[in-house]
Amino acid sequence: MDIERCWVSHPDEWQPLFRELHAAFRSRTALDAFEQFGGGQLLALTLLPAQEPAFRLLVMVPHGHEPAPTAAIVNAASQLLRGSFLDETPTSLPVNAILEQSLLTFVPDSNPQGRARSPYRCWDGTACDNETFWKHAFGIAADGKRFGRYPEWRQSEHEPRQIGVVYEQIADDLWVEPNTCRRSTHAHAMDALFERYRYTHMLDMHQHEWDECALLPAAFDSLDSRTQDELEAWSSRLIAAWRAMGVKPRPKASVPYRGGPRQALFLEFWAGRCPEMQVLGSEVRNNRYDPTGEPTPMERQFRSACAALEATLRLAYDPLP
Repeated sequence: MDIERCWVSHPDEWQPLFRELHAAFRSRTALDAFEQFGGGQLLALTLLPAQEPAFRLLVMVPHGHEPAPTAAIVNAASQLLRGSFLDETPTSLPVNAILEQSLLTFVPDSNPQGRARSPYRCWDGTACDNETFWKHAFGIAADGKRFGRYPEWRQSEHEPRQIGVVYEQIADDLWVEPNTCRRSTHAHAMDALFERYRYTHMLDMHQHEWDECALLPAAFDSLDSRTQDELEAWSSRLIAAWRAMGVKPRPKASVPYRGGPRQALFLEFWAGRCPEMQVLGSEVRNNRYDPTGEPTPMERQFRSACAALEATLRLAYDPLP
């Protein structure tokens, strides 16, 4: 496989491909566009089944500095509709089984405005150490240090030297983080798409500078035992898929930031949103591995993101017990 040909991360790379797929498979797909401040668009491609399916999946990537899931999602759409990756490598996915039994909505990048500002298509650790990478991600404050992480903030109050690619501008003086601010385009798109399709599952795809891992929702501890068991069984499939490709993921899923301020932000973001939809997060390696400084090659990032997505697509034809 030619990973470079498969890697599409910036909106000017992958958005034309989604429009082409919709034009070629118009009767089997729906394409939604959500406008961002300043003229960008968030695109969502939905693969429509012939009949109402039990499995309805939403896949989203909210952060501008996490491009590997974007590439994985676009290649998954290509495999399911055209039968091959973007480099024309034939798919091994059971395409008919997936398409006949599921509705799938792919949102490869829910802040293309931020991703378009990213100076690199892939953060493989060769150009930046992690501190430099994080300054690209979150920005540079007025004092030259890494800018903070806020659900929303005003440029006139902070006056950063550089605005990180994580953030989305939603008004002249207002910036937000997509997955912690309910005013983001990410949030608006999620609500509108859920209202139409009533998803049963959502895969929330991310990257970080640690081992591959599955993330349970912030409200996991308050869920009923059956839902907890299903989420842990789903996470086990991701973990098994990563192990099968030869990496060493964290052995068990966890609730990120449990007991901390960011868990409270996630609880607030999700309060009352998308009832009964099960949400699982995936994290694959990005830039340099923090404990050792080891770079993370593009191929590792791509295959890890594909493994998480493919393990989730398996729910369409191999439901959890």
